[in-house]
Amino acid sequence: MSSPLASLGKTRRVPLPSEPVNSGRRGIKLYGDEDEVDMLNDGHGSEERISVPSCYGGIGAPVSRQGPVFHDSELMATMARKVRDLERQVKAQTDEMLSKDRKIRALEELVETLQEHKGQMSQQRQEELEAMCTQLQQQISEMEHCLRDIMDGFFPSELQRLYPDGVPFKVSDLRNQVYPESGLDPFPGEGRVVGWQRIRKPSVTMEHPGSRMTPEKFLNRLPKFVIRQGEVIDIRGPIRNTLQNCCPWPVPIQEIVVETPALAAERERNQESPESPAPPLSMLRIKSENGEQAFLLMMRPEDTVGDVRALLAQARSV
Repeated sequence: MSSPLASLGKTRRVPLPSEPVNSGRRGIKLYGDEDEVDMLNDGHGSEERISVPSCYGGIGAPVSRQGPVFHDSELMATMARKVRDLERQVKAQTDEMLSKDRKIRALEELVETLQEHKGQMSQQRQEELEAMCTQLQQQISEMEHCLRDIMDGFFPSELQRLYPDGVPFKVSDLRNQVYPESGLDPFPGEGRVVGWQRIRKPSVTMEHPGSRMTPEKFLNRLPKFVIRQGEVIDIRGPIRNTLQNCCPWPVPIQEIVVETPALAAERERNQESPESPAPPLSMLRIKSENGEQAFLLMMRPEDTVGDVRALLAQARSV
């Protein structure tokens, strides 16, 4: 056994004021060795007893320390509350997933409906284009036969159904009508002819009413390509070649001013004395053989056809 003086050096432990002290249990005084007291104290679960030796014969005053006590009811209430929160979250997520599934099914139905409608429209459009191309090809074939018969000097067979007895010709005097050429502007001023006679301008001008149909406008109305039995058929290419072969396309006319002695004298007169009276001059416009060029020549009344030929040859050689 240890002496009472040795036991005084040990630290005295007292219970914390915040910890509840179980008033239902009373401390039991133990007398004996401190080792035996420690062994007994270790046997208790949450309660620890330490004997403090007294100054009188080693009798210890019991001091008890009680650990934290957990109540099962509070723990169960906390767990039940967490379980309810989890159930609410699961229910909310389930409702959200069901709502998304309904939206997805509705969108899938819309996509299927659009695909079916698109397939029907594309098939109908393809059939319409094929029928239009077939009709155009037939019309082009009839047009080629008609032009070939006219060029050969025969009455077109395509018109025999409408006019079995032929078409009579109606002769009209249209010498005073003028058909304006594209790309050429009318001569300014007053015209003259050889022999000092003034040219009477025609009072009637013949023009085509409405917009004129050109090959480009006709080709633009046709589809570029048509898919038939898995093959891509070019529509505009063969028709363009046919139109170019049967009827050449109009080419813009290039006007060339030929330098003549009369033109040089008129230019010099305008620079030196522009107020002097103008001499009688005539402007000739002569088209080339292919119709792509037009030569403008200012001539005097005394000039001859040989002078015109010489000036044209000189202008072409340049």
